[in-house]
Amino acid sequence: VGKSSLISTFVSRHFPHQIPKLLTKVHLPPDPILSDCTTTIVDTHDGDTALQNALSLSLSGDEAGESSSVNAPVSSESPLSSSPSSSFDDKQSAESFLAATVFRNVDAMVLVYDMSREESFNRLEEYWLPLIERCYRGNIPVIIAGNKVDLFEQQQQQLPSQSTAARSRQQIISLLQRFKFVRQCIKCSAKNVLHVDDVFTKAKVAVIYPIKPLYDLVGGRLTPACSRAFTRIFRMFDLDRDGLLGDDEVMAFQTKIWGPNLIESDVVEWKNALSRHDSIIHRREEVSVGSGSRSEDVIVNDKISLTGFLTIIDIFISQNRLEVPWTALWTLGYDDELNLHIPESILLTGRNDLDSSNFDPSAWRLNASEVDFLSSIFDQFQSDGEGMLSAEDLHRIFSVCSTPLPPWSVRSKKLLDGCFSLPRIDEDVTPPSSHVAGVTFDHDIEEQISEDPSPTSLSVSPSGVTITSSPLPSIDVSKSTELDFTVPTNKPLTYLSWLNHWHMFCTISPSRFRAELFCLGHVGDMHLRPKSLNAAPSLSPSISPDDGTQTIFIRALVLGSNDHAKRSIINNLHGIHQDCSALNLTQPETSCSVAKVMLPNNNRNKSVQDETETAIHLIVTEIPSSYSTLSVSEKRSLKKNFSALLGKQNAAGERVYDVAVLVFDTGDENSWKYAKDIESNLLTENMPRIFVGTGENQHNVPSVCEHQTHCRSMDLEEPITLSLDESIEDSSLLRHLVRCTQDESFRSIPHRERNRRLAAFKRKCMWFTSVVSVGLVVVFVFKETKKVERSSWRHYFHRLLPFN
Repeated sequence: VGKSSLISTFVSRHFPHQIPKLLTKVHLPPDPILSDCTTTIVDTHDGDTALQNALSLSLSGDEAGESSSVNAPVSSESPLSSSPSSSFDDKQSAESFLAATVFRNVDAMVLVYDMSREESFNRLEEYWLPLIERCYRGNIPVIIAGNKVDLFEQQQQQLPSQSTAARSRQQIISLLQRFKFVRQCIKCSAKNVLHVDDVFTKAKVAVIYPIKPLYDLVGGRLTPACSRAFTRIFRMFDLDRDGLLGDDEVMAFQTKIWGPNLIESDVVEWKNALSRHDSIIHRREEVSVGSGSRSEDVIVNDKISLTGFLTIIDIFISQNRLEVPWTALWTLGYDDELNLHIPESILLTGRNDLDSSNFDPSAWRLNASEVDFLSSIFDQFQSDGEGMLSAEDLHRIFSVCSTPLPPWSVRSKKLLDGCFSLPRIDEDVTPPSSHVAGVTFDHDIEEQISEDPSPTSLSVSPSGVTITSSPLPSIDVSKSTELDFTVPTNKPLTYLSWLNHWHMFCTISPSRFRAELFCLGHVGDMHLRPKSLNAAPSLSPSISPDDGTQTIFIRALVLGSNDHAKRSIINNLHGIHQDCSALNLTQPETSCSVAKVMLPNNNRNKSVQDETETAIHLIVTEIPSSYSTLSVSEKRSLKKNFSALLGKQNAAGERVYDVAVLVFDTGDENSWKYAKDIESNLLTENMPRIFVGTGENQHNVPSVCEHQTHCRSMDLEEPITLSLDESIEDSSLLRHLVRCTQDESFRSIPHRERNRRLAAFKRKCMWFTSVVSVGLVVVFVFKETKKVERSSWRHYFHRLLPFN
């Protein structure tokens, strides 16, 4: 068939008239055009015998092997034997059986047949390709080279009919449809040096730009990983968040990947091609499933939809131009397995978010760009038009992740492994009944919205508190044959609840929070926006876009000896009912909720008592009551974490957590001692804290107790006391926390007023000392100047006297 002639012609650039029956290995230098690829070509003889032996070895379980990069042209003129019926086991590697043969770790194969002999082509289809399929299970690309096309054309000229050429084309099409791992069929001539380079170049391209990670050859569609990757890329360049790519956004994609801008005619041509492709697909759907089913349009309002964008990728793959999608993927941070590489700038603090060397409390806050992105995602994916994200909407948002679940779901256990805390996932959480005075909860709000979507229908209760979200969605576990993940069954998320969960996630781990946003398509400072596209208005992190409600954030650490009491206190803040009797807390857990409170305005006119509705993002981390059982090193590590979370402030005076809540049982002396022990060992004087007393009945508590005396001695606010039986109906703790974080006169730091007066006194003393020092220096300089002046005049008159 001329396989050795084909290799010799490719290497020497001319047709050799005399060549050996079998060539030795040919090593080619790196190709700068194809990623400096180094190629080794191996000429084979009786290659089918090696494959047959490998199949027989697979039955006996022999294993061997190493790895190298080889392209192996295989002839079809080996003796024809019976087709093997055995195949490799799914758990065993074909390379391990072929390692001792000429096929050890081959990357691609070139099958050569003689176009002038029809039986040579039949041998490919009936013997060679089935044999390779059994050995490699379609995991190796194959290039078919039809050699001696010059002789084939001579035969065609001698024949009166063109039926042979038509039959040859139909045979190739049938072969490509049957064997999906055959990447290309190329007609060539070693004698005329025709398309010889194409044969080996396409073999190298098939290895450098593999099709398997991108395309399901059996199903005839993009792989799920490829669809997720390009869906994320689509979001990255959908800069106006309308779910479509306009001309400017297509230009931005082109510029980012390849540099030069597309001309307008190129964009129009692509849209026309997509429209023609769309019409063909719709006609097929009408024929197959009727007019009732129709896929999404690829062009909407003269813009490219997500379906159209994925169709473009599909077209490039079907045209065997795999370098196009792979270049886009590699440029935007994907590896050969379509895993997204997170930039080092994001993961710099991810190794240890509490590392003192690069600790900055500002990193625990969402910046304006991140709030803009999350707000636009909310607006883009809410499907009901009533300001809610359903479970289906959340699934669509996180469909670009390998597991389409939010990071605060059960996926958080693996995602946040090694962090200070994990999100609290509640099952069987029951919201309070609607008759609770002064509080409106999630299910009440949803009913009101379903009746009247107007925001004015959400009246604030007499106490001024409206709970708008539960701590975390309850979930059900459902196992799938392909993916093992949980499907959320929680109620829809409002805009405030959506942001609230992200604030909680950022509080747990800012680096992994930003890595998650990066996976969703937030590119930060990548500067993808072209100048011709107007920038979207920036949303302030303190104002929600729907009704202009002012927003404040409260982050609290809850500590105490009684886990049941702590969980009851946290449930009080979140406004939920839950049985805490069987609680077994082993690690810190963080929960969140949003409450709307009527707070007085900071009006200079004291006679005007205006109040404004304020949304409070409450993030609470519960610390297990195992401090006394910790080792010395564990206590030291915990104290270091508390020092970072509560003790360090940035230039704006912000901390990671605003306050530590020390919970104790008013009727249990040991509980109070535990709270004081925590305070003395973990908290320093500059850390804010409040004490909360709990009990079954607070009516019989003495007027002056030890904890009150302690707080007075440290110049702290006296403990607030709550009854566990009635805590859910009491909003005093929430208001107490608001005062702690918003009122400067609130005494949450020990001896803060005394230290403030002492600092003011020191400043006055320093000012007085400075003034006195400056005065003494002025007096000294004045006296010295006078002395110099008198000495100068005396010397002047002394020189004028004649008797001198």
